[in-house]
Amino acid sequence: MQRDHLGDVLFRSRDGGMLLARDIRGLLQELPATAGCTWRPDERHRTLAAELDRHGLWSHLPQEQRASARHDVATGCHPLDFDLLYGHIEFFADGETLAEGGVERFLSEIGPGLSRLGLLLDVVTVQSPYRSGQNDDYVINVNGVRCAVWTTEEWGDDGDLWAKATVRPLAVVNRLLAATTPVRAHTLYTGGNEALLLLIQPGVPAAMRMSGLFPEREIPALAQ
Repeated sequence: MQRDHLGDVLFRSRDGGMLLARDIRGLLQELPATAGCTWRPDERHRTLAAELDRHGLWSHLPQEQRASARHDVATGCHPLDFDLLYGHIEFFADGETLAEGGVERFLSEIGPGLSRLGLLLDVVTVQSPYRSGQNDDYVINVNGVRCAVWTTEEWGDDGDLWAKATVRPLAVVNRLLAATTPVRAHTLYTGGNEALLLLIQPGVPAAMRMSGLFPEREIPALAQ
């Protein structure tokens, strides 16, 4: 990606060697920082860092790491740092795998993260073509709540089956989380092979959107 195809630089890597800028499509693209680069963060980054801390983005970290993460964002780093979040509040949610019978395993994998929030899952497969070998709907039961991951009629419609298989079970999880915590399941790149689940308070994506620093596709969406 050439620099003349890029707009404003919005973020830096932690070591300062790379920058993130918005391209002509509105997407974030990485480019190396050149010698003498004078880019600096501004008040948007400082406000964002304070809001993300207030809404608990780093509450799973020890106090020293939490302060360091807030400082990094205030000085220009992207807040969704995989190294800090993955396995704690961030998880892979491959839409293809979920649509092809992987919901139960996925919910089991995120179970420890949910249990830390006070939610224990009991997931039962009601019917699945991947088990029966028949032309069945894919239906599960989560803590007594029936969830149609997808139906046979939906195979031929124009909707995104991978996205439905991602969002519908997590929407049930969010209904259950409401009794224990302000944290909710959000998704990023929903339905894709590299989709992510983030267990965060709704104030986190709200702060990201308010900052004006992120394209809409880079802001986690509530599963509902």
